[in-house]
Amino acid sequence: MAEHKQDTLANFLTAALDMEDEIASSIYKDYVNAKNWPKTLKPEVFQKISEYLNVLIEDTQRHRKIIAGLIKQHGQNSKPQ
Repeated sequence: MAEHKQDTLANFLTAALDMEDEIASSIYKDYVNAKNWPKTLKPEVFQKISEYLNVLIEDTQRHRKIIAGLIKQHGQNSKPQ
């Protein structure tokens, strides 16, 4: 029974890690590229948006490290990518 709980925790943590990766790559990083914004967007506005998005990307990287640490500590049947 304890092994089943560990498997469940490992799967949950791995899913959380996958979600962090998905958020970082498919949402934030796409919008840091000026080509994905209207051509009429002023450069200074895009710069400000980029600064905020970079904060979110850095937060996501920190979340990934935390989750990877939890996997290492509590989800021994699963390894971070």
